[in-house]
Amino acid sequence: MKALNRKASVLIAILLMMGLLLVTACNRGDEDENGYDNGGTTQPPADTTTGTEPSDPPTTGGEDVAAIGGIHQPRDLGGAVLTGAMWWEGGIAYAMPLAYYTEPDPATSANYHRDRLIWDNARRVEREFNIQFDDHVFAGAMDVIPTLTTSVMAGDPIAELIFMESWHMLSAIHGDLIVPIDEINLPNSDLLGSRVYSRPRAEGFGHIWAFWTSALDASGAALGVNLDIINAIGAPNPVDLYNQGRWTWDAMLDIMRMATRDTTGDGIMDQWGIAGQPGTILRNFIGANDGILATNDLIYGFDHPNTMEALEFMETIIHEGLWFTDPGSEPDPGDWGRNFFAFTHGTSAFFESATWAINQESPLSFDFAVVPIPTGPSNYSGATWLGGWRQGYTIAAGSNWAPADVLMIIEEVFAWAGDEPELMSEGAILDARNTFLTEDCVQNQLAAVATMRPDMGYIVPEYAWQLDRFIRAFLTQEMTVAQAVEAERQPLQEMLDAFRN
Repeated sequence: MKALNRKASVLIAILLMMGLLLVTACNRGDEDENGYDNGGTTQPPADTTTGTEPSDPPTTGGEDVAAIGGIHQPRDLGGAVLTGAMWWEGGIAYAMPLAYYTEPDPATSANYHRDRLIWDNARRVEREFNIQFDDHVFAGAMDVIPTLTTSVMAGDPIAELIFMESWHMLSAIHGDLIVPIDEINLPNSDLLGSRVYSRPRAEGFGHIWAFWTSALDASGAALGVNLDIINAIGAPNPVDLYNQGRWTWDAMLDIMRMATRDTTGDGIMDQWGIAGQPGTILRNFIGANDGILATNDLIYGFDHPNTMEALEFMETIIHEGLWFTDPGSEPDPGDWGRNFFAFTHGTSAFFESATWAINQESPLSFDFAVVPIPTGPSNYSGATWLGGWRQGYTIAAGSNWAPADVLMIIEEVFAWAGDEPELMSEGAILDARNTFLTEDCVQNQLAAVATMRPDMGYIVPEYAWQLDRFIRAFLTQEMTVAQAVEAERQPLQEMLDAFRN
């Protein structure tokens, strides 16, 4: 009964946490200072594992054996070293991230209770399974696949656990560098069962390839709103439009047109409708209209009617000069830094909302809010942006470690919150609350993860980057949308073909 009660308590805690979320628009006068809302996390599936959780710890000779605090029965792995690889320090999350190289100090820790749980759990895993943690730092994101390929071919993978972006994963699958995680036989697995502490991050070709924790995060794509500009031009507030169910592409376009102007009368445009990396903006409009970059079997998808509609919408924005461009230089769709951070000038009504970027530039010089990207006229799913597989851990092929043991250890590490899995999301919620100005904005940003439209084209290395080709065509006005779609068909299909077999 103890095992069943513990499992029930965990699932009940998750469900209670999920019930807190109310996805609303950013209304400054309607803040909620109490509790932690869940940003759109879905209910975990029923437990399909056949294993059982440990009951009361056994005793030997009258001496208590250390209590089992995780998921799996401890066993001696002989001091083996488990290595995690990223392109920054801290290869295994919750085991040895930079903040936890030393024991947490109640005098300096921002959340000592959480930090102590993480630290103690990681040390428990080391002790009960007789292992050590280590990390490898890649030279950079572009170094991941070449380095892993060389090490796997040499029969000695650089690490057992490899953190990858979605565009790494397809190359890794194609090169047999990582193992299908769903084929691992691990009784009572959390990832392959109840998913209280972990979730798949990459599922395709009939397999699970990557995973991460089940904690909330604020990495979804949403739309920042410069409220100072909205108020100055007398435009309808997108916050109110969203609350009223009137937040559409047409409404957004009207506001962008109102915002784009010369505010000083010197004949030079100095305010725009939207700022950001134009290829990313286009990609998310495609997702918000339920368009595709490629089909699931990697066939060119820019001729899809919904995608064409999004291309035409972006063409209008570019042709009418509504997208921020520096008056002193030629627009360059490939200059990511200049384009993305243009929002910091405070001269665009809309911009890409990213927690890390707003934190980096904090405090912004203007009042702002966050709303979902409006759905397009052909949207039927409720998706508001487009992405692919999400970054996460993969398990290297050819390691001396059995894949089941790697997964077992990471599940133990991820289970640091025990019977309070809601604690796992406190970090993301706190970060969002320290970034955004209202609780509603916090919830909109957290909820955005759940409204991503997945697209296989996004995971093909460099394929999604080719959206800049369409932006250049719109800037030069040398081709119509239909002509640009046909012009790009062959070169982009060739990129897809490299991964179809």
